[in-house]
Amino acid sequence: MAATLITNPTESARLSNRLGLWFTHAYVIGLCGTLAGAYFFQFGLDEYPCPMCLLQRMFFLLSALGPAWIAARSRKGPVSARDWATGWGWAIVAALVGSTVSASQVLMHIVPPDPGYAGALFGLHLYTWALIAFLAAAIAAGVALFLTPQAEPLDAAAQCSALRAMGGVTLAVLLVFAASNLVACFFLQGFTWQMPGDPTSYQFLTDLGL
Repeated sequence: MAATLITNPTESARLSNRLGLWFTHAYVIGLCGTLAGAYFFQFGLDEYPCPMCLLQRMFFLLSALGPAWIAARSRKGPVSARDWATGWGWAIVAALVGSTVSASQVLMHIVPPDPGYAGALFGLHLYTWALIAFLAAAIAAGVALFLTPQAEPLDAAAQCSALRAMGGVTLAVLLVFAASNLVACFFLQGFTWQMPGDPTSYQFLTDLGL
């Protein structure tokens, strides 16, 4: 019964369905926006991320992968409640695991006079903001999971053209951030087996003698 598709939804059901699917796009774009902020610190302020920072970026991407899968699934055919729950369940697990990485880094620098790692935004370091973002993401995904019966998306034929177009945009944005994060990791680590805990340059450029 839980996986039954909505075949003849009322107008209110259509609205809730579409709002639910719009939320999947907002979730993915929001997490990518969080990574964009980290990129600003890295490339705009020359603050190189440590291995734990990169691990947190990975979990942001993994959390976005669940809703992105829902968006991709909806563009090809019907999406069941099971599909919806699977995507958001994945998002919650990834966000909670990522929050443990952020919390670990917070605890590493919480005792004064430790100045913390890298710069701060409004008095909080990026790993603290990451912890807040992970917990907020887990709560948002949990609400979406709780509302599965009301937010189950419509099949592709019943969706508006804007939703179908947005699906392609959302997946493209996630792909760009995933690829750019992979490239950034490679430049930071270079050809060495282990990335330094406090990087001060791009090891790949150092390996090339640049």
